Amino acid sequence: MQAVSTLKAFREQAGLSQQQLGEAISVTRQTIAAWETGERTPTLANLTKIAKALGIAVDLLLPEQPTQDANADIGLLFRADQPGALTPALRQQLTQKALDYAAIERLLNEVPALPEQRPLQGYDEYLVEEVAQDVRSWLGVSELTPLGDVFFLLESKGLKVITAPLPEDVSGFSAYTDSLGAVIFVNASHPTERQFHTALHELAHLIFHRQDYRKPFEPLSKTLKKDPREKAADHLSGAIALSGPILRKELHGYRNRWLPEPLLADIKRRYAVSLRAVLYRAAQLGLISKTQMGQQMGWLNKKYGRRDEAPKLPQPSTLTRLQRLTFRALVQEDITTSRAAEVLSCPLHTVRTQLKNWIEVDQS
Repeated sequence: MQAVSTLKAFREQAGLSQQQLGEAISVTRQTIAAWETGERTPTLANLTKIAKALGIAVDLLLPEQPTQDANADIGLLFRADQPGALTPALRQQLTQKALDYAAIERLLNEVPALPEQRPLQGYDEYLVEEVAQDVRSWLGVSELTPLGDVFFLLESKGLKVITAPLPEDVSGFSAYTDSLGAVIFVNASHPTERQFHTALHELAHLIFHRQDYRKPFEPLSKTLKKDPREKAADHLSGAIALSGPILRKELHGYRNRWLPEPLLADIKRRYAVSLRAVLYRAAQLGLISKTQMGQQMGWLNKKYGRRDEAPKLPQPSTLTRLQRLTFRALVQEDITTSRAAEVLSCPLHTVRTQLKNWIEVDQS
């Protein structure tokens, strides 16, 4: 609990004696006294009752999180062309976002989650394809069904997905602890299909390489062009988004033929993947040659540049899990509106508007 005087101060401010507060929440006066002196610690359920009896938000009674210790407890795995772009200040800011998310979960008794671990050394394409089938099943998606909103799917399993402004060359990274669960950070400025790929890529690291999160990565051998861990994560991301059966069905009439851009664009719209991801997966599955893939990639690069492409996909429009949980906590008066604005990183008036819309939709 916070300083032992905190509960006493709020009780006296409400004009209640220890006896009166005890009766209001069905405990003895001696229990209230023990809580105020720090001899005993109230449960979260009791804190919620106390807050309602005193007319305050429960987060005012919760202990402050030791941010520095919590940061040290989180293993971070970065995926960026220039990892140094993630400054210590930015890293601390994003870690605090994860801790705020976890605090809301605890208030609502939500259990943090981690995906099943499948340790992988090196790169095994056959194993990756097998794991992709298992992940789609875990997400509740059949082998021929588009994933839809990847963020929603991952968060429906209890994983935390946080979009945030990051340096352009940082796609995202992930973190976890047993108590915090898995957290995936994604660059909010990147196109939708790239954000979804990043989220699945980081999911792959959480599945394959969790044993590496708490120790520095060994430097790459000069004979390797790409870290095999990154190859495995990229492959799993693509195989989850575009399963073998999906792409074979979509391209059954185009085996070893040039894939027209309108066809690629149609697949992109329906499966929320990039044009280049379709080409890459088609080559992986042997539907086109690697030479053809390289030629078509070069044509796209010439037309759009190395990072852009058309069509542009819309951003997900559904509320995030963090928004929904925060609004639940607000309605239950477990947190204040100002605390909700802090957790959601938005102005107070935005929180009030979104809360009103959420309540109206929920009631309808």
